[in-house]
Amino acid sequence: MFCALGVVGTGRGMSRRIARHFGTMEAIRAADAEAMTEVELVGAAKAAAIVAQVAELGQVVDKLVAAGVNLVEPQVPGRPEVPAEGDAGDGVGGDVAAGPLAGQTVVITGKMTGALSAYGTRTALLELVERAGGKSASSVSGRTTLLVAGEKAGGKVAKAEAAGIAIIGEEEFALRIAAVLNA
Repeated sequence: MFCALGVVGTGRGMSRRIARHFGTMEAIRAADAEAMTEVELVGAAKAAAIVAQVAELGQVVDKLVAAGVNLVEPQVPGRPEVPAEGDAGDGVGGDVAAGPLAGQTVVITGKMTGALSAYGTRTALLELVERAGGKSASSVSGRTTLLVAGEKAGGKVAKAEAAGIAIIGEEEFALRIAAVLNA
């Protein structure tokens, strides 16, 4: 949801980090620049710009809330979940960090034609990575620990090979995250 607001400097990945860190739009709106710098990869200058833009979007956010749009990030690790009516729940959000990709930064490249083709979009695939406890990225960097290569993977494979990054195919990746796929 946060990504859809069009805050400059917050693409899909940054928006998801902000949403996961704060959990709700109310918490994002209440954050000052110092609190915003606690989000991974957000420096002081970017934090100030994000906080200012979020403040400017206040009326838009209010209209979304009034229209019934849910502004709570699902699956925020360590945040209490709101139990269903009549369900006491355990009061603890899912521990994403314990998933099969815990501690890994994953890049997915190429066309998925097998087990993962049903997920359709790159965004859906990257959300799978996050549900499995990993961090998703769109390009190979020094932080990348795993590259999932589909058909016509292109230059990312060469870059990952040169950097000594583990490269696996779509089927092996599907096996690695089978618990998430079958959930």
